[in-house]
Amino acid sequence: MAKKRLTLEETSRILNFYRETGDQEALDLLVASNMGFVGCFVKRHLNSGVEYDDLKSAGTIGLINAINKFNVEKPIEAFSTYISIAIDNQIKMEIKKSNKHSGVMSLDAPIGHNKDGDEMTIEDIVGTDEEQLFNDVISGLKVDIVREALQSLTYREQQIILLRYGLDDAHRKTLEEVAEMFGCSKTPILKQEQKALVKMRHPKNTRKLKDFLDD
Repeated sequence: MAKKRLTLEETSRILNFYRETGDQEALDLLVASNMGFVGCFVKRHLNSGVEYDDLKSAGTIGLINAINKFNVEKPIEAFSTYISIAIDNQIKMEIKKSNKHSGVMSLDAPIGHNKDGDEMTIEDIVGTDEEQLFNDVISGLKVDIVREALQSLTYREQQIILLRYGLDDAHRKTLEEVAEMFGCSKTPILKQEQKALVKMRHPKNTRKLKDFLDD
């Protein structure tokens, strides 16, 4: 069921209350009332090659940023235009970022040779198993490389990886727990996790891992 759209008067009152107090319920009301704008801009960009959930996540981030930055001294009538621009810009940034990192090479692609002269592939360095990627890599300075590789992901993908592998100083979450947090089934979470790990295996990231192996 669609959420009730707030009137201009209600929006102004709740926005001012939120900005003064940081009340989470007030923010939730503002977000829910304006998700229709997010949906409109997501539809405009459905043919961009970026998945629906990623577009929606980006649009929601743009909406929240706009709520936090809108000048409350301005007429509330300008609020809709302000958040629309913010939502559209955030979605376009997500599309640009996704396209920038779309050239993921095959795991079988050769990237050099090891100390014995044998040819090495991306698969040799990071493995094909999701657990292996982190069990082999997260130690000492290699943690920084993994975190840098996270920058190639969408916001939603980053959150899934951080939660699944406990990279934010938290306990590792199961698929069930992450799915519950995102309000969906396990299947889309698993697919996005696997897609994120493939992105992280991009040669520009794995070549740094190779440098460690050669040292």
